[in-house]
Amino acid sequence: MNLKLEIRRNADGVVVTDLWPDWDFNVFWWKEGNASCDCNRGEFFNSAHGDSDSESECGEGRYSVRLSDADTGVLLYDDFRHMAKVEERGGVEAPGSNSV
Repeated sequence: MNLKLEIRRNADGVVVTDLWPDWDFNVFWWKEGNASCDCNRGEFFNSAHGDSDSESECGEGRYSVRLSDADTGVLLYDDFRHMAKVEERGGVEAPGSNSV
């Protein structure tokens, strides 16, 4: 599948888009695995933004992703919505609330 990655830097709302061709999508990798950490999401953001020399710190919550099938437009994973709800609660994440 061709994966469309939209990644938002939550501090300022800047969103960049990238296309990952022939990607084997796995929601766990984005929700709980290596792609859920800010250090990796920061690298993805910087690469899509054209700044591949920057490094990102580990943590959670600085970046949000929305993933879709680039060919069909089908939404696969979206934590843009989740982060908006966290921000509405003053930055406090409710346990188990990160869902598609």
